[in-house]
Amino acid sequence: MKPHILVIPLLASTLLSACFMSEEERVVTGTLFARGPVAFCGPEEPACRMGVPSGDGYVLTFEDEEPEEVRVRFEPLMEVGGVPVYLGEAELREDGEVGWVYMVARPTNAAVDGAPRFEIAMPDCADLGDDDSRRSGIARADSKSCTVTDIAGFRTFLKETYADEFADPAWWSGER
Repeated sequence: MKPHILVIPLLASTLLSACFMSEEERVVTGTLFARGPVAFCGPEEPACRMGVPSGDGYVLTFEDEEPEEVRVRFEPLMEVGGVPVYLGEAELREDGEVGWVYMVARPTNAAVDGAPRFEIAMPDCADLGDDDSRRSGIARADSKSCTVTDIAGFRTFLKETYADEFADPAWWSGER
């Protein structure tokens, strides 16, 4: 299975770069950010997609060529500068295959069509060093992706590697 070949408009430009993925679901319990829809916004176009609560996550619908739904769940990761950062897991399906891709999210003080706005970004697998790989339960799958086998180790890797980026608005906007 190669879920990194799936193209999802909100994640497409990042999925074509180096992403973290898993062949099984690793987020145990999701966190809802609001009772109603939430706008998930990234640096690419279209900048925001609305997520509708479903169970302990959100469903995003893409109407580009064929209607497609993507389920996303989040769990608290850490707090940086008084702002919570969440680890997100998107379930991707194509041709009977399922994979999960990881992202991070943080709330903003803005709204989109009345829905709370969350910025999303994708940590880059290229930032994984050999020592990080051995300690964290993350393995390079190929030149464009890394496989997460230990979610606790992945959380630790994100905290140690990305704390400064999580505090930097330029990182969230794709400028770094």
